[in-house]
Amino acid sequence: MQLNDLEQEDEEFRNFLKEVTSSKKSNENKQGPSSNDERMAIKPEPGFCLKTKRIGEEISEEKVFINVCTSTQINAPREITEEELIEIVKSEDPGRYRVPISLGEPMADLDKHGQGCVIFTVIIHPNFYHRAQSSPTFMNFLLMLIYEGLENKYPQFKLDPKNNNNNN
Repeated sequence: MQLNDLEQEDEEFRNFLKEVTSSKKSNENKQGPSSNDERMAIKPEPGFCLKTKRIGEEISEEKVFINVCTSTQINAPREITEEELIEIVKSEDPGRYRVPISLGEPMADLDKHGQGCVIFTVIIHPNFYHRAQSSPTFMNFLLMLIYEGLENKYPQFKLDPKNNNNNN
C-alpha cells in the first residue's frame, strides 16, 4: 500500500467521523435538552464483546462491536427464575420485567484490519451479567434486550442478529 493510499483512507475516515459527529450535534440542537436525559459517569468492568453487522439498503454490512460491561452503579433487576422469564417473554406484556441497561452512543473506530466500524458500550448490573453467563435463557434474553434497545435508541442502526459472534 502506498503512502498516498493511506492518506486517502485516513482522509475518508476523518470525513466519516465528521459526518457522524455533525449529524449527532444537529439532532441534539433540533431536540434541545431533554428532562429525562439523565447522564452519569460510570467506569464499567469488562464483560464480553459482540461482533455483528449493520444492515440496510444503503449500508454495505459495516462491522459493529458491542462491548457488554458491568457496573454496580446500574440497578439490578429483580430476581426471577428461568421459568418466570419464559412465561413473561411469552405473555402479552413482556415489558413488565425490566432490566436496567445503559446503552452508550455509537463511536466510529477502525477494526484490526483498518476498516471503519462502529462501537457501542452497553452496561448492565454484574448480577444480571453473571446470570446470563450461566443460563442460555437469560443470555438470549440479554442479547434480545441489547439489539432491540440499540435499534430503538438509534433507528439508523439496524443490526443483524443472525451475524452474532460473542467473544468472551
